[in-house]
Amino acid sequence: MRQFDVLQNPNVETRPYPPFVIVLQSHHLDPLATIFLAPPVVDAERQMSSLDIAIEFQGRRLVLAEAEAAGVPRQGLGRSLGSVVEHEEEIRRAFDRLMTGF
Repeated sequence: MRQFDVLQNPNVETRPYPPFVIVLQSHHLDPLATIFLAPPVVDAERQMSSLDIAIEFQGRRLVLAEAEAAGVPRQGLGRSLGSVVEHEEEIRRAFDRLMTGF
């Protein structure tokens, strides 16, 4: 798995809200048993903050909710469905805001 890969949400119960998860963690940390992911949510009514990034994936408008990022077990995650690497700068800036407040 590479940074910014998009995977299917492995949790069947919550999959309708965040159908996917996006890898935020560097692929250089692949030996770790966990991986840091953020959900791109389907929520047309969501009030976007400076931590949210509007993206499009597979023809769907999604909002990457970095404030909802979490580390999860790597086991059970499927293969990559694609990438949002074209949003790398926006994702990194939002992550900087999340960590520093600026």
